[in-house]
Amino acid sequence: MEKGAATAYFAGANTRYGFYSLFHYIKQPETKRVIIIKGGPGTGKSTLMRQAAGRAQAAGLSAELFFCSSDPESLDALSIPSLGIVLLDGTAPHLTDPELPGTYDEILNLGDLWNRGRLQPYKEAIAELVRQKRNWFVQAYQYLKEASVVREKLHWLTAQAMDFWALSKMTHRLLSDLLAALPPAADVPQERQLFGSAITPAGFINHYASIFQGVERFYLLTGDPGTGKSHLLEQIRQTVKLAGHSVQVYRCGFDPERIDAVVIPILKTAFAKATYPHTFSLDPSRFVREQSTLALGRFIKTAELKQYAAERAETAERFWYLLGKAIEMLRSAKRSHEKLEAYYTAAMDFSRLQEVQEKLLAEIFQGK
Repeated sequence: MEKGAATAYFAGANTRYGFYSLFHYIKQPETKRVIIIKGGPGTGKSTLMRQAAGRAQAAGLSAELFFCSSDPESLDALSIPSLGIVLLDGTAPHLTDPELPGTYDEILNLGDLWNRGRLQPYKEAIAELVRQKRNWFVQAYQYLKEASVVREKLHWLTAQAMDFWALSKMTHRLLSDLLAALPPAADVPQERQLFGSAITPAGFINHYASIFQGVERFYLLTGDPGTGKSHLLEQIRQTVKLAGHSVQVYRCGFDPERIDAVVIPILKTAFAKATYPHTFSLDPSRFVREQSTLALGRFIKTAELKQYAAERAETAERFWYLLGKAIEMLRSAKRSHEKLEAYYTAAMDFSRLQEVQEKLLAEIFQGK
């Protein structure tokens, strides 16, 4: 990561299994202090993290921004690796409590700064909004679960026409070339798993343009569902790990058991799906040494696939319909959340909040 650069990720996603958390990968071996921020909606958790991120960049320090999949304009966490600092939203659905209180991690409760008297008259209204929000999420996850069944059918239909023997031979050559390119392992390898994309109230969002800032070689995987992209990425991941090198794994925001991208830092190389909704554009000024396309669709026996054409079209239409319904539910949940925020924001003592924020930022950036 370049000095003063900001890299964006998702640490949690709205998936076929419900909310899926990879928050335990936010902390890294160099992390020395974790500040777990508690408090209701609208109490300033994301704002505090944004202020810290801005201060870090102004000081020329790189920052990692972890966005919220249920509100992609808000932050769930912030890491400033060079300072060993992590700020983390510790509220549902990613409830977090200290592991080593006071020595490694601690709680900052912004809920202490609201006026309870201003909230009490709206207790029933708040309870109703909490219920509505929960129900919207339940429905969103029901649609995603149903979509996963439909997706599996798409995979199956494509697999009926795949020449897996030819794909296996290509994979063997690719992995052999990858092993030959890897230098002897020196450091203790680390694996980090996060989400580069997520299903959000705003639709499909990915941060690959940000994540791939330091990558110079790209292998872009194309092909319909069922052509083996995720399986190939899993084999690449395992090959690099067994060779003793660090690897970054970006899981699918719809089905986290599948992989969307693998980054190999030692080679400055990324293998990534390049089909919608994983498409991304890089800054034209970025240096790219090499870019290749691995078109797995070429291993499809076209004549055999044609017999499933009508079924595939109908199944694909059903899949995207269900994803659209899930996004509608997430959008409704966000509206309920925004109404909740209005109650809590009105009850906050912002003069005390500002004092807390300024004190914490001064402490974090002391001497910077």
